[in-house]
Amino acid sequence: MVGEWNRLADKPEFLRARAAMPFMATWDNHDYGSHAGGAEFTVKKETKQAFLSFFGEPENSPRWKRSGIYDAKILGPEGKRVQIILLDTKFNRSAFKKDPTPKEERLKAGKVGGYLPDGDLNKTHLGAEQWKWLEAELKKPAELRLICSSTQVIPDQKGMDEWGNFPHERQRLLDLAKSAGKAIILSGNVHFAEISQLDAITELTSSGMTHINETYAAAPNRHRVGEALVSVNFGLIEIDWKSGIVELCAAGEDGAVAIRQKVNFRQ
Repeated sequence: MVGEWNRLADKPEFLRARAAMPFMATWDNHDYGSHAGGAEFTVKKETKQAFLSFFGEPENSPRWKRSGIYDAKILGPEGKRVQIILLDTKFNRSAFKKDPTPKEERLKAGKVGGYLPDGDLNKTHLGAEQWKWLEAELKKPAELRLICSSTQVIPDQKGMDEWGNFPHERQRLLDLAKSAGKAIILSGNVHFAEISQLDAITELTSSGMTHINETYAAAPNRHRVGEALVSVNFGLIEIDWKSGIVELCAAGEDGAVAIRQKVNFRQ
Protein backbone atom coordinates (compact mmCIF):
# COMPACT_ATOMS: atom_id res chain seq x y z
CA MET A 1 0.00 0.00 0.00
CA VAL A 2 2.86 2.41 0.74
CA GLY A 3 4.07 2.03 -2.82
CA GLU A 4 0.61 2.91 -4.17
CA TRP A 5 0.47 6.06 -2.02
CA ASN A 6 3.97 7.01 -3.21
CA ARG A 7 2.84 6.73 -6.81
CA LEU A 8 -0.10 9.03 -6.08
CA ALA A 9 2.23 11.53 -4.43
CA ASP A 10 4.29 11.65 -7.65
CA LYS A 11 1.35 12.77 -9.79
CA PRO A 12 1.51 16.51 -10.58
CA GLU A 13 -2.30 16.78 -10.65
CA PHE A 14 -2.52 15.50 -7.09
CA LEU A 15 0.30 17.77 -5.93
CA ARG A 16 -1.44 20.83 -7.39
CA ALA A 17 -4.72 19.91 -5.69
CA ARG A 18 -3.01 19.29 -2.37
CA ALA A 19 -1.24 22.65 -2.54
CA ALA A 20 -4.42 24.51 -3.46
CA MET A 21 -6.82 23.31 -0.76
CA PRO A 22 -7.02 21.58 2.63
CA PHE A 23 -7.80 17.86 2.64
CA MET A 24 -10.05 15.78 4.86
CA ALA A 25 -9.70 12.15 3.81
CA THR A 26 -11.37 8.83 4.48
CA TRP A 27 -11.05 5.60 2.54
CA ASP A 28 -13.02 3.34 0.25
CA ASN A 29 -12.24 -0.27 -0.63
CA HIS A 30 -9.09 0.22 -2.71
CA ASP A 31 -7.60 2.71 -0.26
CA TYR A 32 -8.36 0.19 2.49
CA GLY A 33 -6.46 -2.47 0.57
CA SER A 34 -9.17 -5.11 0.13
CA HIS A 35 -11.88 -4.88 -2.52
CA ALA A 36 -14.70 -6.22 -0.33
CA GLY A 37 -12.78 -6.19 2.92
CA GLY A 38 -14.13 -5.28 6.31
CA ALA A 39 -13.30 -6.09 9.92
CA GLU A 40 -11.67 -9.39 8.94
CA PHE A 41 -8.92 -7.73 6.83
CA THR A 42 -5.72 -9.01 8.42
CA VAL A 43 -3.46 -6.00 7.77
CA LYS A 44 -5.97 -3.23 8.44
CA LYS A 45 -3.85 -1.72 11.22
CA GLU A 46 -0.87 -1.44 8.89
CA THR A 47 -3.11 0.04 6.19
CA LYS A 48 -4.42 2.60 8.68
CA GLN A 49 -0.84 3.57 9.59
CA ALA A 50 0.04 4.09 5.92
CA PHE A 51 -3.13 6.09 5.23
CA LEU A 52 -2.82 8.49 8.15
CA SER A 53 0.91 8.95 7.55
CA PHE A 54 0.33 9.81 3.90
CA PHE A 55 -2.20 12.51 4.74
CA GLY A 56 0.03 13.96 7.45
CA GLU A 57 -2.18 13.24 10.43
CA PRO A 58 -0.68 15.01 13.49
CA GLU A 59 0.97 12.77 16.08
CA ASN A 60 -1.47 13.90 18.78
CA SER A 61 -4.57 13.22 16.65
CA PRO A 62 -7.14 10.88 18.27
CA ARG A 63 -7.48 9.09 14.93
CA TRP A 64 -4.33 7.09 15.70
CA LYS A 65 -6.02 5.53 18.74
CA ARG A 66 -9.47 4.94 17.26
CA SER A 67 -10.77 1.68 15.88
CA GLY A 68 -10.73 3.07 12.34
CA ILE A 69 -9.99 6.42 10.72
CA TYR A 70 -13.32 8.19 11.31
CA ASP A 71 -13.08 11.89 12.09
CA ALA A 72 -15.06 15.13 12.31
CA LYS A 73 -14.45 18.87 12.26
CA ILE A 74 -16.60 21.95 12.69
CA LEU A 75 -15.58 24.83 10.45
CA GLY A 76 -16.77 28.43 10.49
CA PRO A 77 -18.03 30.91 13.11
CA GLU A 78 -21.26 30.60 15.07
CA GLY A 79 -24.17 31.07 12.70
CA LYS A 80 -22.14 29.59 9.82
CA ARG A 81 -20.82 26.40 11.36
CA VAL A 82 -20.41 23.42 9.03
CA GLN A 83 -19.80 20.06 10.65
CA ILE A 84 -17.95 17.61 8.39
CA ILE A 85 -18.15 13.98 9.51
CA LEU A 86 -15.98 11.33 7.87
CA LEU A 87 -17.24 7.80 8.47
CA ASP A 88 -15.08 4.70 8.28
CA THR A 89 -17.20 2.09 6.47
CA LYS A 90 -14.47 -0.59 6.37
CA PHE A 91 -12.48 -1.10 9.57
CA ASN A 92 -15.26 -2.62 11.70
CA ARG A 93 -17.77 -3.69 9.05
CA SER A 94 -19.20 -7.20 9.22
CA ALA A 95 -18.99 -9.52 6.23
CA PHE A 96 -21.61 -9.10 3.52
CA LYS A 97 -24.14 -11.80 2.65
CA LYS A 98 -23.35 -13.16 -0.81
CA ASP A 99 -26.02 -13.50 -3.48
CA PRO A 100 -25.94 -17.06 -4.94
CA THR A 101 -27.73 -15.93 -8.12
CA PRO A 102 -25.46 -16.29 -11.20
CA LYS A 103 -23.97 -13.00 -12.34
CA GLU A 104 -25.66 -13.13 -15.75
CA GLU A 105 -29.09 -13.44 -14.13
CA ARG A 106 -28.36 -10.61 -11.70
CA LEU A 107 -27.31 -8.31 -14.51
CA LYS A 108 -30.47 -9.07 -16.49
CA ALA A 109 -32.47 -7.97 -13.43
CA GLY A 110 -30.45 -4.75 -13.22
CA LYS A 111 -28.48 -5.81 -10.14
CA VAL A 112 -24.78 -5.16 -10.62
CA GLY A 113 -23.46 -6.32 -7.24
CA GLY A 114 -23.11 -9.71 -5.64
CA TYR A 115 -24.60 -9.09 -2.19
CA LEU A 116 -27.99 -9.45 -0.51
CA PRO A 117 -29.63 -7.42 2.27
CA ASP A 118 -28.76 -9.10 5.57
CA GLY A 119 -31.28 -9.06 8.40
CA ASP A 120 -28.80 -10.27 11.04
CA LEU A 121 -29.06 -7.56 13.71
CA ASN A 122 -25.72 -8.58 15.18
CA LYS A 123 -23.94 -7.41 12.04
CA THR A 124 -22.65 -3.86 11.92
CA HIS A 125 -21.43 -1.32 9.42
CA LEU A 126 -19.54 1.00 11.76
CA GLY A 127 -18.93 -0.94 14.97
CA ALA A 128 -20.10 -0.02 18.47
CA GLU A 129 -17.28 2.44 19.16
CA GLN A 130 -17.87 4.46 16.00
CA TRP A 131 -21.65 4.52 16.47
CA LYS A 132 -21.21 5.91 19.99
CA TRP A 133 -18.79 8.53 18.67
CA LEU A 134 -21.14 9.49 15.83
CA GLU A 135 -24.11 9.97 18.15
CA ALA A 136 -22.01 12.29 20.32
CA GLU A 137 -20.76 14.26 17.30
CA LEU A 138 -24.28 14.86 16.01
CA LYS A 139 -25.23 16.48 19.31
CA LYS A 140 -22.66 19.23 18.83
CA PRO A 141 -24.07 22.59 17.64
CA ALA A 142 -23.78 23.30 13.90
CA GLU A 143 -25.88 25.07 11.28
CA LEU A 144 -25.16 22.44 8.59
CA ARG A 145 -23.88 18.87 8.78
CA LEU A 146 -22.15 16.95 5.98
CA ILE A 147 -22.05 13.22 6.70
CA CYS A 148 -19.47 11.63 4.40
CA SER A 149 -19.64 7.93 3.62
CA SER A 150 -17.39 6.24 1.08
CA THR A 151 -20.34 4.07 0.01
CA GLN A 152 -23.91 5.02 -0.85
CA VAL A 153 -26.52 5.23 1.90
CA ILE A 154 -29.89 6.03 0.28
CA PRO A 155 -29.55 4.01 -2.97
CA ASP A 156 -29.98 0.38 -1.93
CA GLN A 157 -30.81 -1.68 -5.02
CA LYS A 158 -27.42 -2.25 -6.66
CA GLY A 159 -26.26 -5.08 -4.40
CA MET A 160 -22.82 -3.46 -4.31
CA ASP A 161 -20.73 -2.40 -1.33
CA GLU A 162 -23.45 -0.15 0.12
CA TRP A 163 -25.40 0.50 3.31
CA GLY A 164 -28.40 -1.36 1.91
CA ASN A 165 -26.62 -4.64 2.65
CA PHE A 166 -27.40 -4.02 6.34
CA PRO A 167 -30.90 -2.47 6.30
CA HIS A 168 -31.00 -2.03 10.07
CA GLU A 169 -27.71 -0.11 10.04
CA ARG A 170 -28.82 2.01 7.09
CA GLN A 171 -32.04 2.95 8.89
CA ARG A 172 -30.10 3.75 12.06
CA LEU A 173 -27.90 6.20 10.15
CA LEU A 174 -30.87 7.83 8.41
CA ASP A 175 -32.72 8.18 11.72
CA LEU A 176 -29.68 9.77 13.33
CA ALA A 177 -29.31 12.20 10.43
CA LYS A 178 -32.97 13.19 10.70
CA SER A 179 -32.84 13.68 14.46
CA ALA A 180 -29.69 15.78 14.20
CA GLY A 181 -31.30 18.04 11.60
CA LYS A 182 -29.72 20.02 8.77
CA ALA A 183 -27.80 16.96 7.56
CA ILE A 184 -26.72 16.10 4.02
CA ILE A 185 -25.02 12.85 3.01
CA LEU A 186 -22.03 12.79 0.66
CA SER A 187 -20.86 9.51 -0.90
CA GLY A 188 -18.83 7.97 -3.72
CA ASN A 189 -17.69 4.50 -4.84
CA VAL A 190 -19.97 3.87 -7.84
CA HIS A 191 -18.04 5.59 -10.67
CA PHE A 192 -20.79 7.99 -11.72
CA ALA A 193 -22.68 10.85 -10.07
CA GLU A 194 -26.29 11.09 -8.89
CA ILE A 195 -28.49 12.82 -6.33
CA SER A 196 -30.86 10.80 -4.15
CA GLN A 197 -33.66 11.88 -1.84
CA LEU A 198 -35.41 9.94 0.93
CA ASP A 199 -37.84 11.80 3.17
CA ALA A 200 -35.93 14.79 4.56
CA ILE A 201 -32.45 13.51 3.66
CA THR A 202 -30.58 14.31 0.44
CA GLU A 203 -27.46 12.48 -0.74
CA LEU A 204 -24.96 13.65 -3.33
CA THR A 205 -22.85 10.89 -4.85
CA SER A 206 -19.80 12.04 -6.80
CA SER A 207 -17.54 9.40 -8.37
CA GLY A 208 -15.01 9.28 -9.95
CA MET A 209 -12.44 11.80 -11.05
CA THR A 210 -10.52 9.38 -13.28
CA HIS A 211 -12.94 6.79 -14.70
CA ILE A 212 -16.60 5.80 -14.89
CA ASN A 213 -18.79 2.70 -15.07
CA GLU A 214 -21.85 2.86 -17.32
CA THR A 215 -23.18 -0.49 -16.05
CA TYR A 216 -23.32 0.79 -12.48
CA ALA A 217 -25.05 3.97 -13.62
CA ALA A 218 -27.74 1.94 -15.40
CA ALA A 219 -28.67 0.06 -12.22
CA PRO A 220 -32.00 1.10 -10.66
CA ASN A 221 -32.27 3.73 -7.95
CA ARG A 222 -35.85 4.50 -6.93
CA HIS A 223 -34.64 7.44 -4.87
CA ARG A 224 -32.76 9.24 -7.66
CA VAL A 225 -33.59 12.86 -8.35
CA GLY A 226 -33.22 13.76 -12.03
CA GLU A 227 -30.64 12.08 -14.23
CA ALA A 228 -27.31 10.45 -13.46
CA LEU A 229 -24.05 12.00 -14.65
CA VAL A 230 -22.09 9.30 -16.45
CA SER A 231 -18.73 10.99 -16.98
CA VAL A 232 -15.67 11.76 -14.91
CA ASN A 233 -16.86 14.25 -12.31
CA PHE A 234 -16.33 16.03 -9.03
CA GLY A 235 -18.79 17.22 -6.41
CA LEU A 236 -19.37 20.81 -5.40
CA ILE A 237 -21.34 22.28 -2.50
CA GLU A 238 -22.35 25.94 -2.46
CA ILE A 239 -23.87 27.45 0.70
CA ASP A 240 -25.97 30.62 0.73
CA TRP A 241 -26.10 31.56 4.40
CA LYS A 242 -28.49 34.43 3.78
CA SER A 243 -31.23 32.28 2.24
CA GLY A 244 -30.40 29.02 4.02
CA ILE A 245 -30.02 27.24 0.68
CA VAL A 246 -27.28 24.74 -0.04
CA GLU A 247 -26.80 23.67 -3.64
CA LEU A 248 -25.43 20.19 -4.28
CA CYS A 249 -23.74 19.86 -7.66
CA ALA A 250 -21.73 17.42 -9.74
CA ALA A 251 -19.58 18.87 -12.51
CA GLY A 252 -17.97 17.19 -15.49
CA GLU A 253 -14.40 17.26 -16.74
CA ASP A 254 -14.87 20.71 -18.24
CA GLY A 255 -16.00 22.14 -14.91
CA ALA A 256 -19.57 22.74 -16.05
CA VAL A 257 -22.25 21.72 -13.55
CA ALA A 258 -24.33 18.87 -15.00
CA ILE A 259 -26.63 17.94 -12.11
CA ARG A 260 -27.76 20.02 -9.15
CA GLN A 261 -30.24 20.02 -6.29
CA LYS A 262 -31.14 22.84 -3.90
CA VAL A 263 -31.84 22.05 -0.25
CA ASN A 264 -33.15 24.46 2.39
CA PHE A 265 -31.19 23.37 5.46
CA ARG A 266 -33.12 25.66 7.78
CA GLN A 267 -36.39 23.81 7.25
